[in-house]
Amino acid sequence: MNYKLVAIDCDNTLIKHNGEIHQDNIRAINMLLDKGIKVVIATGRNDILVKDYMDEAGFKEEVVIGCNGASIRDLKDNSIIQLNYIPKDTMKKIIDICLENNIEGKMYTLTESYSTSEESCRDELKSDLSHYTKELTMSLEYKFEKDLYSLIDKKEFLKLVIIEHNEEKLLKIQSIFRKLEDISAVRSAKVCLDIMKKGVSKGSALKDYVNMLGIKQEEVVAMGDSENDLEMLNYANFSVAMGNAEDFVKEVCDMVTLTNDEGGVAHAIHKIFGNE
Repeated sequence: MNYKLVAIDCDNTLIKHNGEIHQDNIRAINMLLDKGIKVVIATGRNDILVKDYMDEAGFKEEVVIGCNGASIRDLKDNSIIQLNYIPKDTMKKIIDICLENNIEGKMYTLTESYSTSEESCRDELKSDLSHYTKELTMSLEYKFEKDLYSLIDKKEFLKLVIIEHNEEKLLKIQSIFRKLEDISAVRSAKVCLDIMKKGVSKGSALKDYVNMLGIKQEEVVAMGDSENDLEMLNYANFSVAMGNAEDFVKEVCDMVTLTNDEGGVAHAIHKIFGNE
């Protein structure tokens, strides 16, 4: 098959568990770009949080599907391709649920993160990315805000994130949010629940971008490891699960590659496209 675009998840797929990109992945992706094959990074993160990796790797293209599909942006020239904000009335319903159930959440605009907890705001990346050895030069503004309802009237939000290290509790929280018909709630990691506007996903954003480019669905490859990658993997004509992926992700994919720490992205690229 003559594939023309490859969409690659970021954490635990492109990036190793220590936060570095495997050198084999860098070489393999640049090989694709040299062949004229498009490469898109699709992440649950805000897109700016992957720019350091793309610059380090010297990628000629820096189109990122961010916030689990709520944004598509070209970081080379900072141009917005697409944004899908959570409607304000929906955002207020989400905050109601958080307050009623004593759930702490972080709300994200394109460039900022807001939290009701000063401690959480201070330790935003420190606690959850402490195992990452790479320090990011490009980051978000992390702010404390008590009056979230007033903030919703002033700002546009792409997602809300809940971090809960008790997996059973996180699944219960997910089930509560899934009762709302106008939101999408998916786990981007075992401890992380991302909430977006209904219909927003990496898969829907990838479909929109592919259509913009005039590329056919059968010309698309996707790689990932977690629940928030499922729609993207199901959309692609050829799907690749990482060796470290959740079992339910492996079950729906066409190929299971090596783990992220072993350069699984590169291994899959060479299997699909050859070594030339």
